Amino acid sequence: MSAALAMAATLPARTHGLGLITTRLLDDLGGLDATGLARINLLATLLGSLCCLPCGWMIDRLGIRPILLAVMLGLAAAVWGTSQAEAPWVLAATITLSRGLGQSMLSVVSISMLGKWFTRHAGWAMGSYAVLMTVFMAGGTGLLAWRVSEVGWRAAWSDVALGLLIMGPLTALLAMRKPSPGVPMRRESEPAGPARDATPSDSEISAGLAAALRSGCFWLFALGVSLFGLVSSGVSLFQQMILAERGLPELVYHRALIVGLLCGLVANLAGGWLSRRYSMSHLLALALAVLAGSLAALPLLRTAWQAYLQAAVGGLAGGMITVLFFAVWVHAYGPRHLGRIQGVAQMMTVLASAAGPLVVASGQDYFGSFFPVLGGLAALAAGLAIAAMTVAVPHAARGDWIVRPAEQPARLTVSQESAG
Repeated sequence: MSAALAMAATLPARTHGLGLITTRLLDDLGGLDATGLARINLLATLLGSLCCLPCGWMIDRLGIRPILLAVMLGLAAAVWGTSQAEAPWVLAATITLSRGLGQSMLSVVSISMLGKWFTRHAGWAMGSYAVLMTVFMAGGTGLLAWRVSEVGWRAAWSDVALGLLIMGPLTALLAMRKPSPGVPMRRESEPAGPARDATPSDSEISAGLAAALRSGCFWLFALGVSLFGLVSSGVSLFQQMILAERGLPELVYHRALIVGLLCGLVANLAGGWLSRRYSMSHLLALALAVLAGSLAALPLLRTAWQAYLQAAVGGLAGGMITVLFFAVWVHAYGPRHLGRIQGVAQMMTVLASAAGPLVVASGQDYFGSFFPVLGGLAALAAGLAIAAMTVAVPHAARGDWIVRPAEQPARLTVSQESAG
């Protein structure tokens, strides 16, 4: 619950959160146009993504609770600063802080909270977390949109800052404690008792950041979810225009969004269940293949029902990819260095999401249509799906990262067969 609330608290630092106030902000703030705001947003996102790296290091060293509290309070201050901005340079500074503290650091904290604790039931935990996060995000978006329309963007943003100020201590108080380093990560089938004492501790079976970066599994999942983030931010921003090219009205776009959201929630739960029974890399391959198919289908849409079906397929793929991204890190690399590993992966997703609108818009400008760039993104997704079928997923709880005494220090005993 606290992890989902923490992720929902990133709303004012995300593109769709800022989108709720864009028009009013531009009308209110002199000397700034849409292009200028877009440049500020891109630069803020790029600079903010760098905050993922120190955040992961601090989580591993200091623990979840103090970092969660500090980041929440810092984000509250940054959001309040945005509400008081009267000059473009002040707005640029506060949005950059919001991106760094909210979209980057608080996201890393949120997903690390679950990974540090749920070493045994990561699939179910991440599936439930994804559902709660989506519900909280949707509810927060609706409430914030209503507040902006009622009292204006500055007062609404001040309210958000106050809410974050209150939520910070409460969320930190609700946060689960990290298991002590001596608690072994045993399989559920292993008996408790004296035999358990011989089980390696999490410090022995967890991979460090360097080891994770040398594994194909890290790059497969990080690139897979980064591509999904690029597609989600780029295609979603222009989806109404894409459907308009097919002669479909705005109402179809609005309904398609709802269909995609509902199917994503179903995929969140299904993905959590499936990840405990099947290879995560094979599930990722399936999800990426489905994503490729949904992108390739966009140019073929002719009717509203086809648009709804395409949205459903895309929502299922996105929900599955999201859950796998949350669940794979502790499963593959263990909990000890999870913050740093997830920090690098999260930075990649933030950068890809920032580039998404630019990639799609530039492709449309160059080709005169959205469809060539959609085809290119579909091909990338298909290529990653093929790669996912060949990459093994390590199993930290099985001891894949233990360096045996008879082996060279740099050699790791990663199993050659993937485990789901």
